Amino acid sequence: MAARKKTPTSQDVARLAGVSQSTVSYVLTGSRPISEETRARVEEAIAKLGYHPNSGARTLRSRRSGVIGLMVPETGADDGVLMVFIGAIAREARLHGYDILLVTAQEGAAGIRRVVRTGVCEGLILMELDRYDERVAPVIESGLPFVTIGKPEEFPQGSVVDLDFEMLGHMVVERAVEEGCDRLLLFGAPGRRRSRNDVSRFLTGIEAAAEEVELDVVLDVGALADVPERALRIILPNQRTALFGITGVRQVLFAMAATGALVDETRLLIGLSGEDLADISPLLAAVPQIDPRRVEISELAVGELVRLLQIEGAGPRITLVEPCWLEG
Repeated sequence: MAARKKTPTSQDVARLAGVSQSTVSYVLTGSRPISEETRARVEEAIAKLGYHPNSGARTLRSRRSGVIGLMVPETGADDGVLMVFIGAIAREARLHGYDILLVTAQEGAAGIRRVVRTGVCEGLILMELDRYDERVAPVIESGLPFVTIGKPEEFPQGSVVDLDFEMLGHMVVERAVEEGCDRLLLFGAPGRRRSRNDVSRFLTGIEAAAEEVELDVVLDVGALADVPERALRIILPNQRTALFGITGVRQVLFAMAATGALVDETRLLIGLSGEDLADISPLLAAVPQIDPRRVEISELAVGELVRLLQIEGAGPRITLVEPCWLEG
């Protein structure tokens, strides 16, 4: 009896092309820039071996487990925000007859591969992606339908549901100008966080809008407790500074309250997520707040994945949710 021919794998392609297995994934997914020379070698190896990256997809898709994998960020200062997403996703999934399997982001690409190997999940939702995220390649290779909450730089095959962060940047600048501010101070280490897709898109919106209206933008560094004091130091006579936090709004709110004037003639705080700050609402009377619409984004992400799972031939698409001002 003739030996059964071995199905080529991405590891075989990498060996023949003389590259790493991750490079093969990047060529297949477009999730990271690859030189033309390297791309050509990988594509030549794929053709020579007859490699098909989604050869197992039909088997995976045919299994109805009723389980959706959810990869969540590492826990930290924004645990309350994370629980809003997880709770809304779990509730919406149950409405569609699905349960949620949580996977932590610190497991990275290895965590994705581990979950895929079990065959438990019908589809995946990934949260908080970087601009070039290593988790995208193994998801695409798996053949499983997936949705990301977060929009990477290059995204050829998965659906995206996220806040329109560029619009958020425009909204912050427009409100600062409306309030008579001459400068915008962004705190919460915006420069160091620019590798994240949401921060990058937000800063792109800020920079474009600020250039149009000639608003001075300062990327703040240092301790959050000292943000109000630093904001005062950069203010010139007859000027006003708006503050907006990438993270740490709660800490800065308390620091400003401790000075005896949360919002005064020289400083205006623009807050993101009044829901998370509701317990200190008496301090927020003069703070313009933006609703990031997290529950809506979570529900839309589940609905989009269900569409991919249940509608034959459904293709990926991008849905960006517009932020809005909270009514005071």
